[in-house]
Amino acid sequence: MNQLFSSLLPLLDGPLVAVEQAIPSTHPAAWLAVPLGLLFFGGSVYALLWSNYGARKAGAIYGVAFFGFGLLIGVFWWFGGPGIPPYLGITHLPGQNNAHYAENWFAFEPGAERGEFFAPEQAEFVSVEQYLGLEGQDEEEILADPAYASLSGSVNAAVEQMQDQFLPIDGNGVAQIGVERRSALEEEVAEVQPEDSRRANPFYTADVVGEPRIADDPETGLRLLTAEFQTFANFVDDDGVPVTDPIAVGEPGAWYSFFDPGMRWLPSALWTIVSLLGFLASLFWLDRLEMREKRLLADQVEEPEDLAVPIAQ
Repeated sequence: MNQLFSSLLPLLDGPLVAVEQAIPSTHPAAWLAVPLGLLFFGGSVYALLWSNYGARKAGAIYGVAFFGFGLLIGVFWWFGGPGIPPYLGITHLPGQNNAHYAENWFAFEPGAERGEFFAPEQAEFVSVEQYLGLEGQDEEEILADPAYASLSGSVNAAVEQMQDQFLPIDGNGVAQIGVERRSALEEEVAEVQPEDSRRANPFYTADVVGEPRIADDPETGLRLLTAEFQTFANFVDDDGVPVTDPIAVGEPGAWYSFFDPGMRWLPSALWTIVSLLGFLASLFWLDRLEMREKRLLADQVEEPEDLAVPIAQ
């Protein structure tokens, strides 16, 4: 036992890290979580109603209460409320990831099939400041504007996505580009490579040239973004220290991206509509049961009583 503790002591010198692993959305447990939760949550209430009103009327009463409450919170999830922004409820359906209906940028190169739905050559691209009507204001006022902070952060994420498409690089630092493009770049690299240098890893990199510009597409009304990217060659010495700044090779290329506003409202809308239909159906069912009980009670009251008739002596 002492030897066991002695062997464990060196492990306690450093920090201990606990890692939590979430269940993926495709796991069967993720599909069963909601139905089982509803079963345990509503089973005891239904059993109590069953003992007092019977199985059918208990189901109708519980349906009215459950779907009525679901309708109420569904409206708040869908439309929000005083001080409550919309779409804060369920964000995806069972089996989907959290960002399935979230807004997102989708990059595409000029001439791509995805770009056939847009007319970027007709759009009037401007800077983010001009797009928001903040041109001419002080830099501090622009940076403090919530709309600018939100849009600029979204644009930066889109630019990174566009850059990854302009020059895709795998895990080994190798640029995944076509043969023709690589041949053209290699010709320039042979001319600009410094003496006593070797290629860095990654060798080819890219960076945005100038500021990204934004506009509303005249065909679809969706938000469009464009930026120019330049390819660079990187050289280092024998010690791995860069010998020069990255050297531009090739011509700058324009890239585009469109903004999909997403459908965050859809899960909340489906919840609200299903709750409304369930509430109306349960209310109609409960009304039918109440009317049936009233008719049975009325029939019992209207039945004539048997009068005692004296027998003749």
